[in-house]
Amino acid sequence: MADTKKLPLKQWACGDVVYTFGQEDGRLHAVQVRGKSVWQGELSLDIGADGTYGTRRLEWHSFEGANTWELPRIVPADSEGAETQWQFVGWDEQDEEVVNSGVTMAPAILAARYRTSGLSLSVRYSATGTNAAIGAVFENTGAATIHVNGVAFMASQQLGAGGTEFDFPGNVPYKVFEASALDDRMPIETGLVNPVVRLKSGDERTNFIFVDEEEKWGTGVYRDGDRLHLVNLAAVEANLAPGEKLACGTLYIQPIGSGDSLEPIRELYIGKGWIPPTDGHREGVLYSCHPHGTMDSNFPINRDMAAFADELPALRDMGIDHVWVLPIFEHLERGVYHPTDQRIVDERYGGDEAVETFSRKLHELGMTLLFDYVPHGPELEDPLGIEFRRWASLRRNGEPQIEWNCLSFDMANPEYLEYAKELVKEHVERFNVDGARIDCAMGGLTNWRPCGTNRPSNSNLKGGIEISKAIRDGFLEAGKKPLSTPENFNPVPAYAPYTDVFYDMALYRVFFEMEAEGLAPVDFARELTRWLEAEMLSNVPGYVKLRFLGNHDTVSWVWNKSRATAWYGEERARALWVLLSCIDGMPMLYQGDEDPSIYMKEGPDLRGFFRELFQMRGQYLNNDFTTEYVYTGTPVVTFWRKNGADTRFIAVNLSNEPVTFAAPASLSEAVIVYGSAESNSNAGGDTATIGAYGSAVWSI
Repeated sequence: MADTKKLPLKQWACGDVVYTFGQEDGRLHAVQVRGKSVWQGELSLDIGADGTYGTRRLEWHSFEGANTWELPRIVPADSEGAETQWQFVGWDEQDEEVVNSGVTMAPAILAARYRTSGLSLSVRYSATGTNAAIGAVFENTGAATIHVNGVAFMASQQLGAGGTEFDFPGNVPYKVFEASALDDRMPIETGLVNPVVRLKSGDERTNFIFVDEEEKWGTGVYRDGDRLHLVNLAAVEANLAPGEKLACGTLYIQPIGSGDSLEPIRELYIGKGWIPPTDGHREGVLYSCHPHGTMDSNFPINRDMAAFADELPALRDMGIDHVWVLPIFEHLERGVYHPTDQRIVDERYGGDEAVETFSRKLHELGMTLLFDYVPHGPELEDPLGIEFRRWASLRRNGEPQIEWNCLSFDMANPEYLEYAKELVKEHVERFNVDGARIDCAMGGLTNWRPCGTNRPSNSNLKGGIEISKAIRDGFLEAGKKPLSTPENFNPVPAYAPYTDVFYDMALYRVFFEMEAEGLAPVDFARELTRWLEAEMLSNVPGYVKLRFLGNHDTVSWVWNKSRATAWYGEERARALWVLLSCIDGMPMLYQGDEDPSIYMKEGPDLRGFFRELFQMRGQYLNNDFTTEYVYTGTPVVTFWRKNGADTRFIAVNLSNEPVTFAAPASLSEAVIVYGSAESNSNAGGDTATIGAYGSAVWSI
């Protein structure tokens, strides 16, 4: 690699953002925000074209055959391989430009132009407020069509002399990593689609935020000698014809300095309009269930929806506000998540009349009803699969894309989106449904027969966003106050406007990873507090999260494959349920959490526990209360919840022994409204003691 630091430098300012480049090679050297800080490093763009990445820094691997939940892997190329560079051809000022994907690029005042064999690249530099905003447009300048498989944004910098740390706020892995401790060329990759990498070198903080509203992407950080590389690899798939252009995602760089590193993330999201709706349900407790029982007991109860309605008064008494019913659509013998036609209620659940009875009794009790929609598509030879085969995504060889033995319908297909919206409106009319849990809302498999101006890979993340919007719009157009929770467990901000409650699988996985590692209680409490605080502060205010210790998938076939009481033990599970019910968000129980006899096992009956907990929550807490976490240095997780003059202080002991911790002096004026604790005042200050796996909620 050439020693570009000896070449003349070029500076260019856009508002408060100042870029520094190599004048003769166009390479980025630094990003500065006036009055804040400067990030010094380099940026590389690359594209997987016809089986290889042009710079040879990443190993190429095909996305074909990958499942919807699989992310692109970050695999550094063999260190012995020679890296290559794009040839710099000059600077340019550009206006808005419409590219073949249908996306309009934001105005870029300055562009660095490059070329290589058969391709040109325009790296477009601009600013969004105090954020450096970097996009890229690739163009096929050759005579043959290019098969595109991946677009990579790679930021690199020297390791700081005082140490360099990084983490992924609101994602997994949950840890803060010290870069110098990484194995050489062995990336730390996120478990979920990841927008933010937070970097700290000495006292300098920098955020790297990547967002692609069309494709999922993988994020990885790795060390190569004394350099650190942050890579976002978008799962772009397309055939780029001669003369065609392709744009993919934007990288935002936020030099922070020593200030608050999370507030600029929220400000960016708000400025981009990635904020949650305010016209849907935001409060209450959700219960996930099915008339035939639970998935981990293989649905053994032969009961229709009218008979299942007899359970509703007990659920309401326990404090349940919203009832999510797993799919009850016609599904033959192959499982509830393989419906043949979602317009038809399966006769084994009593048909329309039984659902009408269930809905009427539920609403009389003041509860809301959620259907579980399954938009991934029917099986190949189902009537809908035959009639609407044109909605199915195709492989490159023209065969239908199949996942879970089902057609992968293209969720970015306008016809299919309209069908889904009309289906929702029909269900509102027939059954007075209030909302939806949307299965597989991260999108579907790549469609090599894309609709309109879409590129093939728009059927994944773009499709997931659009199906979430279509289903929610169906409730709005039917006059409902919706509760929509798409099964998009990736913290992608572009979903926020169409999500009433975020399906917070990330927190579930944090619990799972920390428990699987066997962390000591004091470490568990510290790391959990840090992660929860970062998740909250890296999201826009008001984004309600679904909080759970298990769902139908996790109790049966993924992750711990067991109930919370079996995985954590009864007392520890109780403590975690208290925590989930007292932080911001919406708690969720999966059917049987309250009574294991429902899933044909022995164990504690927790109905009374949940009744008391949810009653307290309904009386003393809601999502209008802000949250402020407090680090105790003990196994006790503590935090404030505040709403004007109303103040609560919550403490949850995650240890199997009593713990004493430093307590705020104001607790002497407070009343314990849930749980128990002993308060003490002495010359050393105020303390409180909570019993093993105990908890307390003070109201001030």
